[in-house]
Amino acid sequence: MMEQLNALRDLLGMTEEDTFSAHYDVFGGAYKKSVQESMGSTGVITKEYREPLEKLRERLGVSMEASRKLYLEAMTERMAPMVEFIVLELERTMLTAEQLSRKRNVDYGEDFSRSGKKADGQLGLGSEANIMTDCMNLIDFYTENDIAEKKEIGTKTISKKVMEGEEEKTVTEEVPEYEVTYPVTGLGCGAIQEELAELLFRQFVVGGFTTQGAQGQRYEAARETFGGILGLGKEKQDEVTSSIGSTVYENYISNSMRTKGALDQQDMMFLANIQAKLGISEEKSEEMLLKTQKKLLSEECNALIQNDPTPAQVKTFREKCNSMGLDLEKEIGISKSIIEQLFEAEVSPGLVNGDITIESGDVLSEIQESLGLTPEEAEKLFFDIICDRSKAAMTRIKAEILRGREENSTEIILRLVRYAQFVNGEDLNLSVDEGTAWKIFNLYDSMDFSDEDSDKVETNKAILKTALNLS
Repeated sequence: MMEQLNALRDLLGMTEEDTFSAHYDVFGGAYKKSVQESMGSTGVITKEYREPLEKLRERLGVSMEASRKLYLEAMTERMAPMVEFIVLELERTMLTAEQLSRKRNVDYGEDFSRSGKKADGQLGLGSEANIMTDCMNLIDFYTENDIAEKKEIGTKTISKKVMEGEEEKTVTEEVPEYEVTYPVTGLGCGAIQEELAELLFRQFVVGGFTTQGAQGQRYEAARETFGGILGLGKEKQDEVTSSIGSTVYENYISNSMRTKGALDQQDMMFLANIQAKLGISEEKSEEMLLKTQKKLLSEECNALIQNDPTPAQVKTFREKCNSMGLDLEKEIGISKSIIEQLFEAEVSPGLVNGDITIESGDVLSEIQESLGLTPEEAEKLFFDIICDRSKAAMTRIKAEILRGREENSTEIILRLVRYAQFVNGEDLNLSVDEGTAWKIFNLYDSMDFSDEDSDKVETNKAILKTALNLS
């Protein structure tokens, strides 16, 4: 009969290509059915059936392109229920019995897996392992049936080492670059919705990440293939993988920084291992590490400000930021007003207790540079602190004098002089009448300074006079 068809084709002056359409219409169904039968119970067409299928194609006169189309149709019909089953298993792990009943319009009064074992409480606890197993079965079905297609998209340059005599040299070579495409996908055949596809891919990535040994390596190696089978592009896969990596990075870095204050070599090795397991690029890994550190430092800063920090706490925090090479405002995102509060929280107590004096210029410069303030900004902040502290001191001094407790004001007067030294007593704008001002000065003048340098004492008296606006 085929000989007669070929003879008729020749009689009509038709080429073989001219008859492909008719042969597809008439014999396409027979070829597709043969493909489906060749899959058997496993769904995989073994090598022993490949050659007979090719001979059948030739005998039926179906073109290579048409046969590939029929082949993929058969694969789609076989793959769709496999994907749908995995989706059902996924939903069983994520939904309660009531939620699943509403979604499927089926009464799932008892949680069950394919083994018939009832689960305890939350749905799907017994079927989580089945998801990974079924996913790998789907991947094996796809790869062993050669569904994925590889096409050359250009060339790329690679480096390799070669031996020339006894010397090893590195040479470059142009090699073809290929792109793998997935003509049959879960999204394409309508077996899964995009949101569930992303969730299923996430579960697969997490399963590979948390599984140790050879099986874990097998999951990791199949990750990109599984994403392609679902119909997720490389960009979406990287997005999902990065989000998982970000969560892992944040949790691990948070714990390390809380317990140790900073990451050490062991921490960096662990993060490098995560990077390799999730297939995260070096640039993306560094980006996630930096982002996580910034987030944690920003949260630490907010908590610090809300809890009335001590100078030691502020110093520890800013030194931690400096050790990571992070600018508080530009990189961590701490506002200028918060930085100013940190400056005051570290400087003010030191002024009050005498740790910061006129000789503490280096200390103030170090705080200013560490917080990322300009000299002008720090100078203005410091001047405002001096003014506020001086006015507060004056209020207390006047209150003690008013109550006739001049002896209680001596320590505060000494503190006022210490504040005034930073500005030579000028521009403090202290609200005090002349009589009270002279009382304050006389109290200071009557103090015992025999152990101090006389020139320094006279200088301090002059500064106090200026501060009190006495001539």
